[in-house]
Amino acid sequence: MNEQQPDLNEPRKPTKPKPAWVAVLAILVVSILLYGVYKLVPIYGGGRDFARFKAGSLIGLQIADQAPAQPAETFIGPDGKPIQLAAFKGKVVLVNLWATWCAPCVTEMPTLAALQKGLGGKNFSVVAISVDKENTAKEAKEELAKLSKGALPFYHDPKMAIVYPLKARGFPTSILYDRQGKEIARLAGEADWNSAEARALIKAAIDQST
Repeated sequence: MNEQQPDLNEPRKPTKPKPAWVAVLAILVVSILLYGVYKLVPIYGGGRDFARFKAGSLIGLQIADQAPAQPAETFIGPDGKPIQLAAFKGKVVLVNLWATWCAPCVTEMPTLAALQKGLGGKNFSVVAISVDKENTAKEAKEELAKLSKGALPFYHDPKMAIVYPLKARGFPTSILYDRQGKEIARLAGEADWNSAEARALIKAAIDQST
């Protein structure tokens, strides 16, 4: 039995092109999904490349691969009452551990003050925590006011209750946290926190979760 062959001369029926709105809708759906993933999944050193800010005085910047959470231990706030780092949740925070007897700490403090003046506000704060002894708290507070020209509030941890959980190996140590209280990066030693690379780092941390 012979099969009927199609007539090659017979004109084919033209296929209707898909409306343009279908393609636009598909692109829109994909974009929404990608944006949702971007907002829900934290991005750290393994994602957005914070390592690109390792330059100049930030050459020793250490990116947090595991993004550890902030410790829950308390220190003393400007009002003299106990406070936790969790109190700053919702904004990017640069914690700086310092002391008046630490020459590099004193040297870099004005740059931290300048960073606070330039970028500080609802999205970012410098939290400078003094580890000076309790009987020298007054002198340390006065020194900070002088070094920062009043830009930085005085936080105090005379018993180093938060220093050990933070695993600081010396002073100064600066630790950058995101809005959820996850560590982004840290730097042990003196830095120019008012430098172009430092400001770029802070701005990238702010933009990451806005």
